Amino acid sequence: MLASTLKEKVAGGQEVVGVMMGLSFWPGYLEICKKEGLDLVVLDLEHGALEAPRVEELCRTARLLDLPLLIRPQSCAPDLVKRCVDIGAAGLMAPWVESAEQLDSLFNALYSPTRGRHGMGGPGIMAVDGIRSADWARIEDNLFVICQIETPLGLQFAPQVAACDWVDALMVGPYDLACTMGLTDQYLKSPRHLRAIDQVREAAHAHLTCAGMVTGTGEEARAWFDRGFDLILIGDLVGHLARGLSQNLKTARPAPRRGHAPASKKRGGKK
Repeated sequence: MLASTLKEKVAGGQEVVGVMMGLSFWPGYLEICKKEGLDLVVLDLEHGALEAPRVEELCRTARLLDLPLLIRPQSCAPDLVKRCVDIGAAGLMAPWVESAEQLDSLFNALYSPTRGRHGMGGPGIMAVDGIRSADWARIEDNLFVICQIETPLGLQFAPQVAACDWVDALMVGPYDLACTMGLTDQYLKSPRHLRAIDQVREAAHAHLTCAGMVTGTGEEARAWFDRGFDLILIGDLVGHLARGLSQNLKTARPAPRRGHAPASKKRGGKK
């Protein structure tokens, strides 16, 4: 249920692959993701525009497919985090984590008393059989929590985040990290940027936590796995559509050979 299979894969040391869903929100995409063997999908509400009923529909569809659907909210603000859990997400990917205050806010919003301060409710309860304390605990125990490291301050704070036993993964936000380091135009080229990315991996592994990275292609994902990362998000679903369409068009309509043009049809009758 929820992210239980994802947690098992991470605990077993498997390489985990997911995608972002932030530009197009057809529920059928989740069926395709499940059929193709993806381990998770992250619904991006930090940048994507989506109304609450559709979010609930996507969470329910993913739950019925047994495909972990995590939500990335706009921030660690308690009302946003609580809403994600209530609406039925299998977990959270919290952006821009860089302080103890954020981490405390995230924890209290995720967990119900006596652990935290989340009054549980909403359609997410359909994942279990009742509303007893054991039912809430079952939901909470099967959430997958990712904290994104995207700033220099977050880099310094990363070891403390990874040390939390309720955090399942540290995820590099590579582009925002480059921007906040003043390295936007040297994205993935600056040795300082690459070193910062490796610092996140090292902080995660020092506390036996999963290390995640966001990238754009399968080839890039393989390279980051080989670099020691455990969980890779390979871009957005729409990006895969665009790349697949581009490749099919190149195959179907290759550049014409030099000096070759199709013969034109003559119009009209015989003379």
